[in-house]
Amino acid sequence: MPKYNKKALIVLGSLALLMTSTFFLFPIRVHSKPNSSQVPMLTIYVTDQQKPGVDFVTADFLTSPLGSGVTAVTVTSTGTTANEQLAFLQTLMTGGTATAAVIGLDVVWTAVFASNGWIINLDSYLDPNEMDDYVAGLVDAGTWNNHLYAYPYFNNLGILFYREDLLDLHMPGWSEADFDTWEELQDTANYILNNDSGLLTAADADLVGYVGQFDAYEGGVVNFFEIIGSNGVLDAVTSAGDVNVNTQDVNDALAFFKALVPPQYTGVQGNDYIIPRYGLVHDEGSSVGKWLANESIFMRQWPFAYASSEDNHMDFGLAPLPHFAGATGYRTSCVGGAILAVPTATTGVAREAAVNLTKFLGDQLAQEAELTEVSNFPALTSVYASPPTGQEWIMNFTDQLPLTLSRPVHEDYPLISNVIADYFSDLLSCQKSVDDALVEMERDLNDIVGAPVPEPEIPGYSIAILAITTALSIGLVVVVRRKRK
Repeated sequence: MPKYNKKALIVLGSLALLMTSTFFLFPIRVHSKPNSSQVPMLTIYVTDQQKPGVDFVTADFLTSPLGSGVTAVTVTSTGTTANEQLAFLQTLMTGGTATAAVIGLDVVWTAVFASNGWIINLDSYLDPNEMDDYVAGLVDAGTWNNHLYAYPYFNNLGILFYREDLLDLHMPGWSEADFDTWEELQDTANYILNNDSGLLTAADADLVGYVGQFDAYEGGVVNFFEIIGSNGVLDAVTSAGDVNVNTQDVNDALAFFKALVPPQYTGVQGNDYIIPRYGLVHDEGSSVGKWLANESIFMRQWPFAYASSEDNHMDFGLAPLPHFAGATGYRTSCVGGAILAVPTATTGVAREAAVNLTKFLGDQLAQEAELTEVSNFPALTSVYASPPTGQEWIMNFTDQLPLTLSRPVHEDYPLISNVIADYFSDLLSCQKSVDDALVEMERDLNDIVGAPVPEPEIPGYSIAILAITTALSIGLVVVVRRKRK
């Protein structure tokens, strides 16, 4: 029977046990409780537009239980535009960030920062059902591969504006139930546009049924996801890289919408169309301009149009964007806004304090301040139900909150967006059929996303496995060599 070098094997075995025991006998802690003897100074990086809201509540944070042990918070601007913010943060992340930081992100950046390992997984810091208190679409926007990486901060959402004066004139006794589906909205708009009431005049010659944002840019992409989402399609492109665009539900939704636009510049009165052909190049500014000119019955828009509509002395109302008749599990309103994340370089006590700052900025006092001091829409749903005095108008948006959805949370979202923008524009303008556009869109999206993105491994376990494999390999070599001898 061959003799083995027992000393060598014992040494190798001990080495393997030493290298791996800390990972298996003592599981890695995702975070540690703060040590009161260590007092961090925090820095938070947000845009110029976001900075006043944080400045306003900094003192309150420092005196709150969540701010216990924090001596100061520095609010640093990342620029004015989203592009400036992204460039600033990418440089910060790749160049090494401060050890005590919180960063503000646009809602479509979560996957980029998470997949690069720049921000931490927040799951272990959350109380059970904590995210139930926040706008659903914002929570989804901060979630990558089923883990929360960014905390909801403030909200922007698509909403349906409608002309109460026109509905009162042409359809006495109307209710919002008359246009809570796309089919009913088309019928309602056609009833007015085709003068079934007999009350249209020459002054209404430029009146159209519906305006939105349909140009080939990010606004058009948002409208695309709202349209298919209103038919229950919420997984067109997933975090894992699954593409579900060329489906019957997507096809049905887009075919219906395409049929609302005349194939030529024939107008929208006296026929079945409700979206003017020139509306296919509308963005936020041009669509709200058409609305403010009193030339549209309905409009899809962001909340900013509420104040301008009031300033224009319009008689209008708000409702959730419609869904398709028979659709289940639908969501009709894409979110914009901001979310908050903690860089992986923020460690130890500073990490705990940084998480507490994000939670404070998402809590009642700071969320109300976003509304009253900066005019940002809260991410916390309870503020809509019981708003600060003088802000009761925000209750008009309450019904839309459960219907919010996120754009795809994927690290290649900019490329995904470009593909969708082009094909969505092509099919609406009749340059491509819906069938052809969806086949080509799915092909191009699959080319972008490639293989599913693997979920990050828990730090330490991959090292442990490597250590075991290395130790066993060395041991095997020793045994084989000894046997040969």
